[in-house]
Amino acid sequence: MKELSIFIDESGDFGEYSTHSPYYIITMIFHDQHEDINIAISKLNQELGYLKLNDLCIHTGPIIRKEEVYKEMEIDERRRIFNKMVAFIRQIDIKDYQVEKFDNPFFTLSLFIE
Repeated sequence: MKELSIFIDESGDFGEYSTHSPYYIITMIFHDQHEDINIAISKLNQELGYLKLNDLCIHTGPIIRKEEVYKEMEIDERRRIFNKMVAFIRQIDIKDYQVEKFDNPFFTLSLFIE
């Protein structure tokens, strides 16, 4: 029997469309448990260890806003974290979805598959 793990996160303003916040982003990650990503995860953890970020759950908001454990880091250090995450994502099969707000209260969901 196949097992599918689904991880969902959101970001943005859920209110009406506005030029300063045109998107409400929902990230959905689908992982077929039969597809082994342990090597990619181990490599990511190793790379983060080189940055002295062991056992850290990465949240991009605090990295961007220079908050929490990232408050003493310079932009180059925080950029390295993003680069490590991008390298990780390129190693595994990711499908992403984008929700765009319009001038009406309804959202449309567009599927983008690379």
